[in-house]
Amino acid sequence: MFLKLLRRIPRTFRFRLTVSFSLSFIALSILLFGFAYFLVSSSLQTNDRIAIELKLKEYSNEHQLGSITNLKRKIEADFDSGALKLFMVRLADAQNKTLLLRQPAVDVNYDFRRLEQTVPENGDWMRLKANGEDDVLEIATLRLPDYNLIQIGKGPEQREELLDHFRNNFLGILSAAILLSVAAGALLSRQALRPIQSLTSVLGPIIDTGKVKARIPVRRSGDEFEELAIRFNQALQRIDILVEGIQASMDNVAHDLRTPMTRLRAMAESALQSDSSPDVYREALSDCLEESEQALRMLNMLMDISEVETGSVRLNITDVNVLGLVSQVTELYRGVAEDRHISLQAACSASLTVTGDRVRLLQMLANLVDNAIKYTTSGGTVQIKVGADNTSVSLMICDSGVGIPDEDLNKIWDRSFRGDKSRNQHGLGLGLSLVRAVVLAHRGSIEVASSQGHGTQFLIHFPLPPNTNDNLSKV
Repeated sequence: MFLKLLRRIPRTFRFRLTVSFSLSFIALSILLFGFAYFLVSSSLQTNDRIAIELKLKEYSNEHQLGSITNLKRKIEADFDSGALKLFMVRLADAQNKTLLLRQPAVDVNYDFRRLEQTVPENGDWMRLKANGEDDVLEIATLRLPDYNLIQIGKGPEQREELLDHFRNNFLGILSAAILLSVAAGALLSRQALRPIQSLTSVLGPIIDTGKVKARIPVRRSGDEFEELAIRFNQALQRIDILVEGIQASMDNVAHDLRTPMTRLRAMAESALQSDSSPDVYREALSDCLEESEQALRMLNMLMDISEVETGSVRLNITDVNVLGLVSQVTELYRGVAEDRHISLQAACSASLTVTGDRVRLLQMLANLVDNAIKYTTSGGTVQIKVGADNTSVSLMICDSGVGIPDEDLNKIWDRSFRGDKSRNQHGLGLGLSLVRAVVLAHRGSIEVASSQGHGTQFLIHFPLPPNTNDNLSKV
């Protein structure tokens, strides 16, 4: 178990985040060290050259105040006092023959005989490499007024000692900084991934139980994780609503299917158990067909809604005359309206057209009119009004019925939602879901306004084809 945990750790995002943070810190530290090392090295080299030039100037002034013998005596005194222990000083005559040579007190072997092989110019800088080593002695030359030469050089030993000390200190500090960076990276990654852990802890029970009531604690940090938690909670809430809607839909569908199936079974059993004439059997079969048609209609409507909503249905797009749709629906429901003593009225222009599938549009309008008549009391009115503006064709279906409660207005588009919990009104509860799906499939929009006890208005807008007149005629 422990070995399995160890093998899993390198694959975790927290480990990768910690390592990335630490490596970034180390890389930045090394980069800064390289820059600082270059600055320190350049500064030390510049200081060495300045020290050499100052010594040249000092000895030049000493020579001007006395003779070459006094200058030799000064150089010897400086070496004896240790002031020049890191310097090389050479005096040469006009032919570059060595008169005096004092070497730096370091354990480095320089071949100073090579200095006599080249006659330097006044103010020249030379580089004398050590035998078998990488050390280089930088030498500056000054020609004195009597044509003698004085050369002063300084090796890198002191610089290298300081740079070695700088490197060692840096490595010590870097080692401690690496440990701190790993600890800081682990702490920061833990803090950064805490919202993800909260999300995971919430998802676990949801996956185990299937219940989506849990919510992620939202920390008011103002960062992206706060927004993620808020959005995730919104998604959970939406899923919860959809699950409840599906459960309610399944309950409604099960109830509505159980009723015709129960009746169908009862009719068949009654016919089989009775010793009746063929007419009685024919009537029982007719009733069974009617009940099975009701169940089949529900299933077909569910499939229609799914096909339209998912876009898998193939619409037969043509220019559809709106007057023809309204006339057909009006004729279809006029008898039903008259039986319930409801006035069915319509007004539409003969020239108005929309682009769409005529069968689906007829299905959509028929569902709205059927719904309006169903929830309008005797003596009421159902009106179909059609108009157009510069951008769209609008259909309004108004009724003077019982209306829709405010708390149900946002739910009426859900599948199998019923405002009538008592189920006094016969129906599948799927009509408005199909209506909305068809409208959206035709790139239209639908709005509803209702007041309980004062009726309901559905307003639909479809894109307007060109060359459409807005003259109204009675149907």
